[in-house]
Amino acid sequence: MKIAILSIGNELLSGDTINTNAGWMGRILTEIGCDICQHITVPDKKIPISNALNQLIDLNPDFIICTGGLGPTEDDITRQTLFDFVGTESKFDEDYWQNLTERFKRFGIQIPESNRNQALVPVDGNVIQNPVGSARGSKFKMKDTTLISLPGVPAEMKAMMTESIIPMIQEKGLIPKCIRTLRTTGIPESALIEKIAPVIEKDHGCDIGYYPSLFGVDVRISHADLQPVDSLSKDLYGILGVSIYSEGKESIEEVIVQLGKEKNKTISTAESCTGGLVGHRLTEIPGSSDVYKGGLVVYSNESKIEMVGVGKGTLEGHGAVSAETAESMAYNVKNKFVSDYGISVTGIAGPTGGTKEKPVGLVYIGLAKNDGVKVKEFRFGNNRKRNKLRSSQVALNWLRLSLLND
Repeated sequence: MKIAILSIGNELLSGDTINTNAGWMGRILTEIGCDICQHITVPDKKIPISNALNQLIDLNPDFIICTGGLGPTEDDITRQTLFDFVGTESKFDEDYWQNLTERFKRFGIQIPESNRNQALVPVDGNVIQNPVGSARGSKFKMKDTTLISLPGVPAEMKAMMTESIIPMIQEKGLIPKCIRTLRTTGIPESALIEKIAPVIEKDHGCDIGYYPSLFGVDVRISHADLQPVDSLSKDLYGILGVSIYSEGKESIEEVIVQLGKEKNKTISTAESCTGGLVGHRLTEIPGSSDVYKGGLVVYSNESKIEMVGVGKGTLEGHGAVSAETAESMAYNVKNKFVSDYGISVTGIAGPTGGTKEKPVGLVYIGLAKNDGVKVKEFRFGNNRKRNKLRSSQVALNWLRLSLLND
């Protein structure tokens, strides 16, 4: 099943809006067995839209799915452009206009005349209902290709895809692919690919995708049959081992909370440069209260002394960003919350504040357990946000590995 995606919107090209719609549709449609043959993004202009449609039709896809340009403003010209492209007249849906008018009234608003174009429907074509918004979609049959138009508002697009479009596509008799995503952390993409090359270069028959992020690299394996996916996954586990922290969409914090519950272990945190990010990520997980006992954000030297009990002499002698301070923070927060693990993070997030001896990106992470405290040093880059995210990921991964081994 070949599907092409056409994203329409000036804001997508300017970068003011990130095109999450295409990514979401690509993932969902691939999972149910579709092949995304092409994706094009164009501005809200008639000629670029028409040219893109001609280009996509030449690929002979089963479906072309357009998103965007169905709103009430003057630059939302997709509806009329599509009517012209397929050669259909439009008609005014009086019943729907009355429905829209009543909806606006309930909010104490008089409906603008500009919304009238949302009541226009094709004479030759079908209307796709919008369960959460006012902009309905359209469906046109063009020889072997079905052309579908949906609004660009993500919540509306997803609702219409889920309720109408995906079931319509699945009626064609799709065979879902067997897809498995192995989530790794702690290994850069280039090093990971080099490490698994002996296995990947074999004739396994699977499609493989690599999806790097600040948190690690996801390796996606897909095949029409389960057996090759199982076989390749087993080989990759044999090479990567505990660097694979989960499968599918499960996050590292979900893994930690589950491990903590299984092993009846508790966690507390003392954070400086991450500003509470480690604790935040843990508490995003339902049921984390069974594992996470609490945390302290000790950003200033005074708070490190008063709240988590770092010695004044430690700070004066070694500095806030030091192995000694990280060790003290981890040990003291564990005792303060009477938890099994105490995690600490202190560093120079940047972009300023570094010195030759302690550059921006220098981070110390401490882990306290009943058998003692260990500290690790890391050197990241100059980007503040990336440094915070990387520090939180490294801290969580160390905690995960400790839970696995204890």
